[in-house]
Amino acid sequence: MLLKLKSKLLAVVFLASILQANAQSSADIFERLNKLKVCNTVLYVAAHPDDENTRLITWLSKEKKYRTVYLSLTRGDGGQNLIGTELGAELGMIRTRELMAARSIDGGEQFFTRAFDFGYSKRPEETLNIWEKEKVLEDFTGLIRQLRPDVMICRFPPDSRAGHGHHSASAILAKEAFESAADPLRFPQQVKEYGVWKVNALYWNTFNFGSNNTLSEDQFKTDVGAFSPLLGVSYGELAAESRSQHKSQGFGVPSQRGTQIEYFTPVDGDTLSRNPFAGMVQYWDGSTEKIAILQALEDAIADFDFQRPSASLPALSSIRKKLQQLPVDPVIIRKLRETEELMLLCAGFWSAAYSNSREYAAGDTLHVGLQAILRNHPSGKVLMQNPMVCDSILNDSLIFQKLYSKKLVLKGTQNITQPYWLKNAPSKGIFNVDDGQHTTQPWNRAAISLRLKIVLAGDTLEREIPVQFKETDPVKGELIHPVSINPIVTAELSENVAVFAGDGKRTFILQLRYWGAVAGTDASKTFRIRTVYEKNVDWKLRMEVASVSFREKGEKISIQVDATPLSPQARTLKATFVLEDGEQSLTLQGRKVIQYDHIPVIQWFPPLTLELRRTDVRMPVNRILYLKGAGDEVAPMLRQLGCMVDEMTAAEAASADFSRYEAIVTGIRAYNTDEELPALYDRIYRFMEAGGTFLVQYNTNSNLHPGKFRTPYPYTISRNRVTEEDAPVMLAVPEHPLLNTPNKITEKDFEGWIQERGLYFASKTDSAYTHLLKMNDTGESPMDGSLIVCNVGKGRYIYTGLSFFRQIPKGVPGALRLFANLLQPASKTTEPGK
Repeated sequence: MLLKLKSKLLAVVFLASILQANAQSSADIFERLNKLKVCNTVLYVAAHPDDENTRLITWLSKEKKYRTVYLSLTRGDGGQNLIGTELGAELGMIRTRELMAARSIDGGEQFFTRAFDFGYSKRPEETLNIWEKEKVLEDFTGLIRQLRPDVMICRFPPDSRAGHGHHSASAILAKEAFESAADPLRFPQQVKEYGVWKVNALYWNTFNFGSNNTLSEDQFKTDVGAFSPLLGVSYGELAAESRSQHKSQGFGVPSQRGTQIEYFTPVDGDTLSRNPFAGMVQYWDGSTEKIAILQALEDAIADFDFQRPSASLPALSSIRKKLQQLPVDPVIIRKLRETEELMLLCAGFWSAAYSNSREYAAGDTLHVGLQAILRNHPSGKVLMQNPMVCDSILNDSLIFQKLYSKKLVLKGTQNITQPYWLKNAPSKGIFNVDDGQHTTQPWNRAAISLRLKIVLAGDTLEREIPVQFKETDPVKGELIHPVSINPIVTAELSENVAVFAGDGKRTFILQLRYWGAVAGTDASKTFRIRTVYEKNVDWKLRMEVASVSFREKGEKISIQVDATPLSPQARTLKATFVLEDGEQSLTLQGRKVIQYDHIPVIQWFPPLTLELRRTDVRMPVNRILYLKGAGDEVAPMLRQLGCMVDEMTAAEAASADFSRYEAIVTGIRAYNTDEELPALYDRIYRFMEAGGTFLVQYNTNSNLHPGKFRTPYPYTISRNRVTEEDAPVMLAVPEHPLLNTPNKITEKDFEGWIQERGLYFASKTDSAYTHLLKMNDTGESPMDGSLIVCNVGKGRYIYTGLSFFRQIPKGVPGALRLFANLLQPASKTTEPGK
């Protein structure tokens, strides 16, 4: 059991340690040396990326030197994206990487549960039901038993003061996990592996968010804004840098300096002390051996030489030997790992492994260059007996300041670099993870890594080095990327969701890309290809070829796929594609690359499907100007329906001829993200007066300045929303032309919507506006701000909070029909009563 425990616990700390493995400043080493003597752990808990209190995490980690862990129950998959068009699982990956970037700055560690962010939820009961509460609680409890925190801190309370259902559910789960971790009858398999653990106390870190002030002067208070001379910054400055990594949410914040008070109130625990940090267990007390280690640590700190950190190696070597003599427990395992990393840092040891290529196929051999150097120590040795290495076993000398290089050939792996939580399709509220050991890890381990042994003056230390790809950009300089292991063939469709508004044939391009190696210049790799779908007499699907042959890595081959609806009854068809090479069948996967400067490149391989949808939608306009917002995929679907859509920023549209268009549409959050948009309003107003339609999709009410958000008649943007995608919808003005022409809208058009009805509804509207719809979540009164319209001259102004940005790219028929109606010029319709 001890060996199993050691293996699992090392896996828990691996990703945190690898991020800082090559940091080597004396200030960094000294900070980590001070942290070596502190054994306490604090677990901070909330629901999403960006919920965490970065200034408290920074202070706990950097000032108090506690191991500080943030558990985000979800990866933020259900939110909105301020920097691109990625939503759902892809947004979750971005926000995961942003959290990892934040922790690399504030010194915390990052973990998750399997909970899937299914979108905004108003009630914790709904949240816990959709999350399959027992599974999330199992993850939460297991992490507590592995980390063994002294204290847990919640960001939110378990009631309505939390803001919404996910937030309050995080506090409810924290209380239950606090109790279940100490209960030997809960999750007995975990008990066999990790034992039980009783957390000393659970606290709520109270807050003042806008009008929601939960602070009280009788709560415990502590100042977390201290300045660190060692780091040269205050914890508020570091926290701001950490917080600003949440770029997809637009959470960049200014640096804070000076006093910053945090408040706490006890929730549960043995003593219910007002001070979360009083009574922390002192691990080194209680035995002569532990007291001796603490004294040795104190001496090493007192004797540390910033000009010669290698002078600390003998002391660290002695501490390591003392730790090895103690009975194995999670603290000893962690402190041994930290001591060994410090020894390598003091020696100035640096290492890296770079592959010849950024992308390989599953099973491919890799050619890798290993580099290492000792910069603070006279000599050493590097050894490796890695089962991944084909051609050699390393046992070489390291010489002071001489770069060691070795070319290696590595065996391939059959495991593609798919984020582990996306290997299987998720349920509505939970990721279906096969391997329970990885359910809380932030990311996969490196696709390929080397396990080195470094010998320094008789000590043999281990380090795991990820194989990465290095390139030099003429502007950005040296760039390091993760190595990707791809399926042997990936594919891309010209359209993944296709909407048919009539009976004609549509042609799609299926582009295949080969990632494997081909032996010899005249050799090739041949596959047969076929479509797989449930036979349907209402559709005809035809592919132009039955086989493809590739001659080189990276080669692309395009295939034409024709689809034809055969009857008016044709509605939907979902097809996949299979490659066969005589030995195996491979269901084709797509390849998506997500690239932003603030996070590592993300690559994943979602299932490749072609979804055909036939709808009787009729488009009343031919040409649309689409003013870009934060990023959405509405315009491409409008093009499928026969419209000419010009996408522009406001600056680009400044010189555009608006008379060419029948409708102007703003993308989501356009007024939040495009500072030039308000300058177009006078021209847009004249466009409406002349008969055009101006359709504004939702904006948030933060960073929205009333003087810049100009409208024909006043209204405000609220935080009102309807989160239940199947919430009943009432046509408030059923005779209105926008609900009748050219498509007759009924309640049936609101079937099949995904995630939500809408968000950021209009409120406090002028009497000039007509409210077309009413809707509400369970137990609430109907809201009428999801879709408002008014006449402007011969034209029309519309604001909508309906989540068209989610529905239209998925081809939801009713959403397409309603959106089409909203685009029609007022001159083609007659207002009721006008």
